[in-house]
Amino acid sequence: MDTVTIPSRFKGPPQSANGGYTCGLMARRLDGDVAASLKVPPPLDTPIAVIESPGAVDMYLDDRLVGRAQAAELDLEVPSRPEPLRLGLDPVDAPGRPVKFAPFSTCFVCGKDREHLDGLCIHPQQVEGHEGMVAAPWSLHEGLGDGPGRVATEYLWAALDCPGYFACAPGEAALLARLTVSIRAPLRPEGEATVIGWDLSRAGRKRRCGTAVFAPDGSLVARAEGLWVVVDPSSIAAS
Repeated sequence: MDTVTIPSRFKGPPQSANGGYTCGLMARRLDGDVAASLKVPPPLDTPIAVIESPGAVDMYLDDRLVGRAQAAELDLEVPSRPEPLRLGLDPVDAPGRPVKFAPFSTCFVCGKDREHLDGLCIHPQQVEGHEGMVAAPWSLHEGLGDGPGRVATEYLWAALDCPGYFACAPGEAALLARLTVSIRAPLRPEGEATVIGWDLSRAGRKRRCGTAVFAPDGSLVARAEGLWVVVDPSSIAAS
């Protein structure tokens, strides 16, 4: 057993870690497709115990299970990257959508108050001509590398997180519950990648989406299926 501490830089909601980033920290310890689930909001600046077992990784805060990642097999068809890619409105501000909740402006992935290099600055917009799809450019840099000339797993998982929210739950207070990811190829930390998200289904408080990352040359790097759960906005409001 060892521990991991997630610095406040990697926040999603103001008081907890970005879900995709946290799931990626677990997933990087496993091979192949991985399904990672979060049971409680991952704490910031707090040592979290990491326990590995065959085919699985658990995170604990004292005796509370924070999250679990385990080997999986992702069956998800990815739509082609739209060519040309024409971006339109912010999904939250789209006409006819009552805004009940504004996304976190300080989120490591999608926060509009973050600056390039400090955050990923992935700001999804609606894709014109493709209902239910969003997309955003992702400017890559060496700071995202893990040593062997490729983007670190936790950053790739983070990039696959927030675009799903904008595809399936914009304007709702929703948290990532599960992310299942298949990484097809390494992504070099240079140039401009493209991240897309698309709505899959909704039932009750559950929202399902797909996301994918395309390399600067247009090749598919990774794909994911996300499950989001709508919650009481007060439970994740800034303090």
